[in-house]
Amino acid sequence: MAWIKRTFIALLIVFLLLAGAVAWLLAGLDINQYKPQLEKLAAKQGISLQLEGDIGWQLWPKLGLQLEDVQLAPLKLPKQTLVKAEKIAIGVALKPLLQRKVEAEEIVLVAPQIELTVDKEGRGNWELISEALEAQSKQPPKLSIPKEQEEPSQQQVDLSLQKLRIEKGLVLYSDAQTNKEYKVQDLQVSVINLVPGGEPGKLTAAADLTGSDLKHPLKLKIDSTLALDEGLNGLRLQPLQVDLTSENSAKASLHMRGYLRRDSNTQPWRIQLNVNANADPLRPWFELTGTEIDTRDKAALQKLSIEASVEGTEQKLDLTPLQLKLDDVTFSGNAQLRNAEMPGLDLNLRGGAFNLDNYLPPSNEDEAGAASAEQTEGVEAQSAQAPAAEGKKQGEQAAQSDQTETAEKPKRTVAAKPPAAEPLPLSDLRGFNANISLALDQLQAADLQMDSPEIQLTVDNGLYRLQKLSADIYGGQLNTNGQLNARAQSAEAQMRGGLTNVDIGKIQAALFPSEDVQLAGEASVNWSASTKGKTSTALEKNLRASIEVSSKEMSISPFNLEKNMCQLFSYTENTEMPTRDWPNSTGLQDLRATIAVKGDQVDVSEILAGIENIALTGDGEVDLKKQDFDFKLGLALVGESTSADGCTVRNKRWRNRPLPLRCKGDFDDVNISTCKPDSRRLDDLLREELKHKAEKKYGDKVEEKVDELKEKLKNLFGR
Repeated sequence: MAWIKRTFIALLIVFLLLAGAVAWLLAGLDINQYKPQLEKLAAKQGISLQLEGDIGWQLWPKLGLQLEDVQLAPLKLPKQTLVKAEKIAIGVALKPLLQRKVEAEEIVLVAPQIELTVDKEGRGNWELISEALEAQSKQPPKLSIPKEQEEPSQQQVDLSLQKLRIEKGLVLYSDAQTNKEYKVQDLQVSVINLVPGGEPGKLTAAADLTGSDLKHPLKLKIDSTLALDEGLNGLRLQPLQVDLTSENSAKASLHMRGYLRRDSNTQPWRIQLNVNANADPLRPWFELTGTEIDTRDKAALQKLSIEASVEGTEQKLDLTPLQLKLDDVTFSGNAQLRNAEMPGLDLNLRGGAFNLDNYLPPSNEDEAGAASAEQTEGVEAQSAQAPAAEGKKQGEQAAQSDQTETAEKPKRTVAAKPPAAEPLPLSDLRGFNANISLALDQLQAADLQMDSPEIQLTVDNGLYRLQKLSADIYGGQLNTNGQLNARAQSAEAQMRGGLTNVDIGKIQAALFPSEDVQLAGEASVNWSASTKGKTSTALEKNLRASIEVSSKEMSISPFNLEKNMCQLFSYTENTEMPTRDWPNSTGLQDLRATIAVKGDQVDVSEILAGIENIALTGDGEVDLKKQDFDFKLGLALVGESTSADGCTVRNKRWRNRPLPLRCKGDFDDVNISTCKPDSRRLDDLLREELKHKAEKKYGDKVEEKVDELKEKLKNLFGR
């Protein structure tokens, strides 16, 4: 065992000699002599560097320099601290140190605090430093040492960064323009082998992110293999992975692989990246940011992913190919982003079948259905609890009876004042250009199914031109175009287009389903509209539109206007009704109508149609605000009979003479009784005709006979 003792004593002597040598070396190397040079070096870069404490040595856990109370600020604003750290430790290589050289290998920042602010003019406090750095076109100046203290090849500082660590970092960001604040806490960063021109290094980072518009904190995690080109003129990501999670189940990831490179300091950066971003689940992100989202389909907005190949410069980026996937619908195409004096966007996408209605807010019918379901569940729950609560209910009936009279008294309701109209965000609609083209295989929108829809839109600094909006709709073709001018103090819009040969029955089934009234046939619609205003309310009020409706053949069920006319002729002429099976519908030929829209008032004029040998004319009005309509129509017999199988009218006075019909009601209450003879106008016609007949037969007893005949006809058509 003696040799073990002698070996241990020998190692101890070697360690003490080495420690003494290092102590002698550090005592002879005054590192504080570099403080003025470091501060001057930073000043030349536009940075105010304040080293309040001494620069000392640390021996454990690794030999290095230690700087305490370090502060960085813009040189022009030295009191506005941008970065401050309690301690900065710089690990140095031992072998160069034995040659009296200082070679930095590792930097550790302990509890650094970075304060980033944007003033009311939109200028960031870091811009002064970045502008100063950009102004330095030459290589960064080298650290010089006073000649009287310098010994050639003995005291030099070299930077060969092998490791960088940040512990317990804090980043504060505030924006005076938007009144938003963000905080990055507990920032942990580790960089290994980040040497320009060397092998790829490793970067890992983690932090907690909070903000004024974030309801929950976010956890950030970064993991990357990256490399720096010589001269710091390039960065390679091989790859970069960013993960975001939150306690409310929000989750997102970003994966990038590629490079950023420039030929020299004066040349623009070139970018080539493959990007894959994913948010799944997506809905928690809306809740996290305080955005209220309610959709008809609760399965909508569950996941979003973006894949793109990005290539270009900081002035123009091409995203080709580009793929967006929202839930189960995939959109493929390309895009271009332009960072010029007038920013621009080109977007060209094509997708499959997309149900837009699933992403819209619930309709009143949906909400009513949900409320009814909840009420049904409540009733079932109450029924289940009824036996247990019966005794308590009987005990409370006496007290409730005293309150019944008061509860039944009508309460005066005060009409709510409509909210003030908010101005349109016209300024947000300006300041950029765009060319957008979107095509789908199928679109479900406003309960309508559209095949092969396509939209082409251009934007020129607030001037929006709808170049094309087309689709196949239930056998017909939609084509329209228009423009919106948001350059002035108020918006102006125009639109014109048409819908040709559309199946009107399918349109009715989609938009106005009814078991009482059914439409069938094809129709065409042409329109021209314009409006202007500073608010959405003003746009609705100032809407002016002209609409032309036409149809070669259309049927309406369950009305049979020919049968109704024959019944009227049968009563007035005292003839038998034809014996036949009357169809439960009315066929209209060559229907024409002209519609004028003025705000929420719709005037329908020049209604023309043929029903066998009957001519239909009339006009009407629709109140969109009250959701009701009132049409005054006239049915005139052309010839002797209504049709080949219809009734024959002998009295020529009834031919080519419109018989009044009135269709009046609410949008929600259209049925078979909506259209019926106009009592007032029909009374005048009957009185005139009966008076004409009575004058021939009864002379002075005309009025008495007229009243007698009217009594016989009073129940005609349900009157």
